[in-house]
Amino acid sequence: MPEDIFQQELNRLRLEPLNQVAALKLKQAGIADHPAVLPVFRLMEWGLATGSTLAQVRTARELLRLRHQRDQRSALDYLLANIPGGLPDLHRRLLRLPPRSAAQTLLDLLDLRLKADPKNPYPAG
Repeated sequence: MPEDIFQQELNRLRLEPLNQVAALKLKQAGIADHPAVLPVFRLMEWGLATGSTLAQVRTARELLRLRHQRDQRSALDYLLANIPGGLPDLHRRLLRLPPRSAAQTLLDLLDLRLKADPKNPYPAG
């Protein structure tokens, strides 16, 4: 994917409600936006970096994989597959939470996604 098309797709994805909520939480936390990273992944990275989670190594590894995946639409789709309560419910929950709790909620979502993935080499145990 050429760089300008990649950036256009990132800009389009930034307009989705989940990324808008994540951008708001980053702003509340005083964290600068990064033009090459979707806000949802930036918030999750910040959650890991601030030690607000006891996420396992595989969760951190998968977050890095998703963040660096060239097709960010697919990365978001993977994260958001089969969300308990649906995406609108997730948006509402995140809006009510402080930034650290929002980051933790997203990391927990990724951990649940990993545990539910039949291709996951690290099954829950």
